Amino acid sequence: MNTVRKPLLTEAVMFFSERGIAKEMLYPEFEALLDGMVSSPEFADETVEAVFLQISNRLHVRGAVFFTIDFDLDGNINSLWNMPLRTMAEKAGRGPDMGGGPIRLVCLGFSANPKFRPHLWKPGQREGRSDLLMIKEAVTRNTLGILGDDEEALTVLQTDRLQMAAEDAWYGGSNVVSIDSSSAAASEKSRAVAEMGEQERAAQAAQIAELHEQIDQLVQQKHAELIALRQQHEDHLAIIQGELGDIKNELAQQQKLNAALKRDMSKLQSRTPTDVE
Repeated sequence: MNTVRKPLLTEAVMFFSERGIAKEMLYPEFEALLDGMVSSPEFADETVEAVFLQISNRLHVRGAVFFTIDFDLDGNINSLWNMPLRTMAEKAGRGPDMGGGPIRLVCLGFSANPKFRPHLWKPGQREGRSDLLMIKEAVTRNTLGILGDDEEALTVLQTDRLQMAAEDAWYGGSNVVSIDSSSAAASEKSRAVAEMGEQERAAQAAQIAELHEQIDQLVQQKHAELIALRQQHEDHLAIIQGELGDIKNELAQQQKLNAALKRDMSKLQSRTPTDVE
């Protein structure tokens, strides 16, 4: 009975620096980093851009998750870091063709789960070279030692002949351009920015609408509070004015009483001793 053999995928992680790929490792080594069994002093106290890759035995990238990761002063990964890279890759949308068909892609602006958006980044260019091209070249060099199951699988691919779908075709289009075409890459990047930003703009528009609604509610609440405060002030003012009127009346009566006492005193003082006898 013949059985269909499912292609095996090798999982790896590549770390980027300002100039390009700084370090490559198979996923079990990355797990050792996560467990604190080993460290990477070269990344001490840095937030590093990295990519989780699923690679076929024919040295084709089949899935990619572009994520960031924090290292402490000793070069150990932050213990709070937790991203399900394998699950994210398996549920990812359709990305560019990096030589073996469209890959499954997760990156900033191309992720269905907003929870991980702050920990993602978008591949671009470093010193005039494409991040995707550097990944493909690194996979082709096969310094990770990925083994194929026949001679064809071990054949080194010529990267200058590789084709990659334009970034605007990551959503399912059919445009194909050369990966090393700088002018086409610039055009692809501008179109990708426009399309990949649609979801973010829609989310921002929804957030703005929600903020406007909250502001309207706050304005109405403050207006109602102002009316209540004004009424309270008017009531308090009426009470004070009433009390002030009572004080004025009492003062007037006291002044009249004082005037009468003064008259009486004046009469008493004006009497002669004879009048008194």
